[in-house]
Amino acid sequence: MKTRVVLSIDCYGIEVGKELTRVLTPDNEGPPRGLDIMMRARKGKVGFEITSDSPSTSLSTVLAILRDVSLFEQVWLLSRGQEA
Repeated sequence: MKTRVVLSIDCYGIEVGKELTRVLTPDNEGPPRGLDIMMRARKGKVGFEITSDSPSTSLSTVLAILRDVSLFEQVWLLSRGQEA
């Protein structure tokens, strides 16, 4: 069964969205056969489109993206101290 998941993450602005995209790009390159991940930063948001031949692969990919975004946010906020 082919699945498609669309995920949109609101960022603190376009620069944060671009940085998140830059940081996550290596993780999303060369996915296994049957899994496609598209990612775009636009107007303070980062959009993901995940298509997979397997629902469980789609779900685990979404969970991994959310985990990575959460880690990015923690590191980004810590690096800015009180500015954020």
